[in-house]
Amino acid sequence: MEVTRRNLVLGAGAAAAAALFRPELARAAAGTPPLPPPLGPDVFRDRQSRLRAAAKAKGFDAIFVTPSANLTYSANLSIFRSERLTALLLLTGGPAILVTPSFEEANHRRSAVIDEVKTWKEDEDPMSVVASVLGPQKTIGVEGSTAYSTVSALGARAGRVDDATGIFDEMRRIKSDQEQSLIQEAGRRTVAAIRATHKRMRAGMTEGDVERILEEEFVRQGVRGGGLVQFGPSSAFPHGAPAERRLAKGDPVLIDCGCRVHGYTSDVTRTVSFGPPSDELRKVYDIVDRAQNAGIQALKAGVSGEDVDHAARKVIEDAGYGQFFSHRLGHGLGLDGHEAPYLVHGNKTPLVVGNTETIEPGIYMPDKFGVRIEDDYSVRKETPGSLSERTSELEIVYP
Repeated sequence: MEVTRRNLVLGAGAAAAAALFRPELARAAAGTPPLPPPLGPDVFRDRQSRLRAAAKAKGFDAIFVTPSANLTYSANLSIFRSERLTALLLLTGGPAILVTPSFEEANHRRSAVIDEVKTWKEDEDPMSVVASVLGPQKTIGVEGSTAYSTVSALGARAGRVDDATGIFDEMRRIKSDQEQSLIQEAGRRTVAAIRATHKRMRAGMTEGDVERILEEEFVRQGVRGGGLVQFGPSSAFPHGAPAERRLAKGDPVLIDCGCRVHGYTSDVTRTVSFGPPSDELRKVYDIVDRAQNAGIQALKAGVSGEDVDHAARKVIEDAGYGQFFSHRLGHGLGLDGHEAPYLVHGNKTPLVVGNTETIEPGIYMPDKFGVRIEDDYSVRKETPGSLSERTSELEIVYP
């Protein structure tokens, strides 16, 4: 749902990878359907061409991209940012050049879709390499998450710098059919992992115990993933406040999680009852379910993100629970767990075919419980495309 959760999903990768060394999990992962093929080099060449055109229209001589989802999007290179500079220089009228430490060259060439590589040694200044590639007095569009210190050094050595965030956002907000299929596959494996986790829950388990089971079930699905598990009153915190509460009969259990397939992420939340639910839980769940359905019905090309948010929110407000729905209805989904466009009051920009969104209404009642239902959808002209299998009623997991 929120950035904290997405970080949990990314952080779960190391634990999931380690779990692959457990023989029973490795065998289970081997039995899952194979992943769909990744995006091919032609996709990245086309993206670079469109980025050049957009940069030229902005008056940029080049685009400067450091490790981020935008580097993955531009050149199929997924690496962590560090104190050692690695950057893509996409020249408006020239090649795609990767500047990177010399000892990383061979590793990056294995996946990156680029034209040239320029390396620097540990005792060299990498910005001198960048400056020599760009030449003097250039106007450079900088990828928006780049560190301020890097931007300052770039401006001092190579010319005027400007923000290129809008260029990337405009391109990335529209997902191709293949991108949508990767998100859908991530959604399918996420739903399967959640269902398998529910079956393994037992009274007395802590939230941490169930989180670890969830990570194992993602491994069984052949992916890296994870998320947040909340029992009872802790489920009333939208941003998560997990405790070492032990699972008891009648507790609502909220699981918000996702995984990645070739970099594209899912984001799914399920709320179930561990044992027979209270009448209040049934009532609140029904309201949230109807709100989600209203949001799904409203999701179509030409409708603003604000209008979709309003359609779902009105159901909760009319039921008298408006004060307990404290966050936006949803967000875009892709290489980042949260990206444009957002389904929120104030976003009057019309949605377009190819946007991919979460629909995740919730009701959070302090000291009692919270209910959130979240699924992923693609925007079409009329009926949205489902990217995760939606549940239609409160599921009861029996102890």
